[in-house]
Amino acid sequence: MGRILSVYVETEGMRVCELTKSSNAVTVKNAFEVPLPTGTVEDGMIQDVEGAAKALYAALKNNRIKRGKIAFVISSKRIANKEIVLPYMKNQKKIDEIINANVEDYFPMNNLEDYIFRHTILDTFENAEGKHISVLVMAFQKQMVEGYYQLADMMKMPVITVDYYNNSLYQLLKKQLNQGTVLAIQMDRNVSNISIMRGKTQLFKRSIPYGRDTIIRNLAEFKGLTEAEAEDTLLDPRKVDLELTPDEYSEIIKDFSSSVTRVAEFHTSRNPGTTIELVKLMGTGIDLIGFPQVLGRELGIEVMLIKELAGVKIAKNNPAGLNYEKIVDYLPCIGALIQPLDLKVEEEKKGTGSYTIFIILIVLATLSVGGTIGFLIWSASTLENEKKNLQARLNNFGTAEATYNEYLTAKQNYDVINNYYNSTKNPSEMTYQMILDLEQVMPESVGIIDISIKNGSVEMTGISDGKDALAKFVIELKKLPYVTDVRVEDILDTNAELGGKTSNFNMKWQLIFPAEETEGETQTTGEEGGAQ
Repeated sequence: MGRILSVYVETEGMRVCELTKSSNAVTVKNAFEVPLPTGTVEDGMIQDVEGAAKALYAALKNNRIKRGKIAFVISSKRIANKEIVLPYMKNQKKIDEIINANVEDYFPMNNLEDYIFRHTILDTFENAEGKHISVLVMAFQKQMVEGYYQLADMMKMPVITVDYYNNSLYQLLKKQLNQGTVLAIQMDRNVSNISIMRGKTQLFKRSIPYGRDTIIRNLAEFKGLTEAEAEDTLLDPRKVDLELTPDEYSEIIKDFSSSVTRVAEFHTSRNPGTTIELVKLMGTGIDLIGFPQVLGRELGIEVMLIKELAGVKIAKNNPAGLNYEKIVDYLPCIGALIQPLDLKVEEEKKGTGSYTIFIILIVLATLSVGGTIGFLIWSASTLENEKKNLQARLNNFGTAEATYNEYLTAKQNYDVINNYYNSTKNPSEMTYQMILDLEQVMPESVGIIDISIKNGSVEMTGISDGKDALAKFVIELKKLPYVTDVRVEDILDTNAELGGKTSNFNMKWQLIFPAEETEGETQTTGEEGGAQ
């Protein structure tokens, strides 16, 4: 495949790897980071393509890298996913057809044509009803993906693939495991992916908002150090022994270890027959002195480091002096070349073209419903005006029977059409607007573990930095005009001696269709609220 530049784009900057790929391995030739000006990228969406291109071009020039093929890895809270179960089938084309035919049920949004859908088969299992497969379906905004192709065009570099962060790590993780039931921790700087794996099959996965930088910040706060001093301490065996007792170290990683424990217990409670045999750690935390040992003590099970990555080689002559401890910061870039989702804005026609037909049907249905509702709105508005005019005539002519009968007829017609129009409203139509608004009203210290929506009823499981952050989220959520009956039904607090607190919670709320205001009243929802 030749030389490839693989780029993982984050809000703060880019992680870049120069790679080559053969049939059995990915070879890392160079790796470096590119800082980005504030506002260039926001939650996976490239806001300033030209600014990103200039920064990347300058970095390639400084590292003496010639432009060639490019791959991107994207990560964003805007990427939706849903795990589904289907009857077992080997034919990938049939799986595609079933998912495409039911995608509206998985993601009840009005603008499906603006999304790219991909799926990954997680597991094959049998139950009383027969053999099944567990499938993860993902939805990506075309506008987001398009930004990466625009960046490549500006760089004059052909795109070989655009992959998703979670998929890149998953494909790399599968190569490291082969047997037994393992709890695998893929640790990054501010987030970690926790996977329960049986061999190469992923049984369960959750993300926790804690990573290597979290532990460094905890130590800095605990000891009154700068973050640079805290990092230096955790990288020096002598300083760790002198400045940290085992109990203090346990407190520093308490948020991390408690979250891992909760994920494991949640899975085993739903799958009583599952026994985790080993914990394996890969990623940025493997260089923290003593961390695997303390984590293992907290979890009550041995933690093994994955230092040398199967299927990954490091070029002998590389300008950055790379080793396995250094390339762990670039795992998403490496995994993107194994089995990417290959996101494309313009989908190619496949097989019988069922996906294209499905999209066309959606568009036609949307236009039809939109046209009908538009006509009803126009008709209702016209009849409303007619009703007002007739009422004025009635007032002017007193008890004129003809005018009064005319008014009654108009009112009756108006009521019929207005009732018909109201019957077209559905609370689930507010789901997409809710997803957009959650990005605005949900504090950074609140994270979503799971969310489900059915007939306008929303159930959410999440984690927050204490009840204050959760309370703030609830207050902001109640301000949304289409949200009602917000209830926090269960809270589980975990206290830490460092002064922090983690709260796991379950909450519910109901979506309603916003009431439309009559003439002369102001709308209850502004632009950001998404008036419908």
